[in-house]
Amino acid sequence: MYPQYLFEYPNVETDFPFYMKKKKYTSVPSHRHDFIELSFVLEGTGKERINGTEHDLLPGTIVLLLPYQVHEYEATPGEKLQMYICNFDMKLLTAGPESAWGLHELLFGSDNPRSTHIRLEGHDFEEGLRLWERLYREYESSKAWKPIMLRALLFETLAQFVRGSDEPEGRRIEDQRPNSAKNIWPIVQHVYDHYLEPLSLTSLSERFQMHPSQLSTQFGTELGIHFVDFLHEIRIRHACSLLISSDMPISQVAYESGFSSYPTFSRAFHRMKGMSPRDYREQQGRER
Repeated sequence: MYPQYLFEYPNVETDFPFYMKKKKYTSVPSHRHDFIELSFVLEGTGKERINGTEHDLLPGTIVLLLPYQVHEYEATPGEKLQMYICNFDMKLLTAGPESAWGLHELLFGSDNPRSTHIRLEGHDFEEGLRLWERLYREYESSKAWKPIMLRALLFETLAQFVRGSDEPEGRRIEDQRPNSAKNIWPIVQHVYDHYLEPLSLTSLSERFQMHPSQLSTQFGTELGIHFVDFLHEIRIRHACSLLISSDMPISQVAYESGFSSYPTFSRAFHRMKGMSPRDYREQQGRER
């Protein structure tokens, strides 16, 4: 059984796929999603587990969660965690020249991956709080150039995260994940960008110079999912968009979504959505 898989949030289908909320939590069960999540703890204490590794959540903790990482968190008994949470598409950061300014390394790693979380204290916390409040006010506004301002403020929060993770040992929260011989995130991005093309463990292993069994193991360890299921879930999301937005025959939707076999498409769709593609199209048509 895989954790709950989230692939939708408000604004996901817009030109600027960015969503932000301020909310209190006592607990959030294990789940994963195919978008980036950036969060900032305002009040309360608790614990979070990312791919099985636990860390503290305290006021000032910033967490950068990459797509498909499994996580869950809960507040200390008797408390509530108040947090700012941003959900956004990876392409907001990888599109354009900004990806060459350090964002590619931040997202897809190097030989020494950054920590998933840092904590701001004292003056840094006050500065971070003002920045996140500005980001939230801008998100809630309807002012001109709102997407441009949001992207600029988002980059500023990421810069704060990177600079915090570069601080001396006393202020940095170490990432306790074991180092991998090869970082899997460039492979994740490649699959994300080329999922409509024929892909297999063998072809990816050749492209990224990894043994197929090693790559398969890393998908399970880092993403909590088999490669084939990972690929099918991305393709099914594409198929859902086609079923809703077009009158394309369902058999053609299957092939346009990267599936070479209609029975495989039908089985994968039913496993993920709990209904047939035809029923999904009819249900969505009634709800619109």
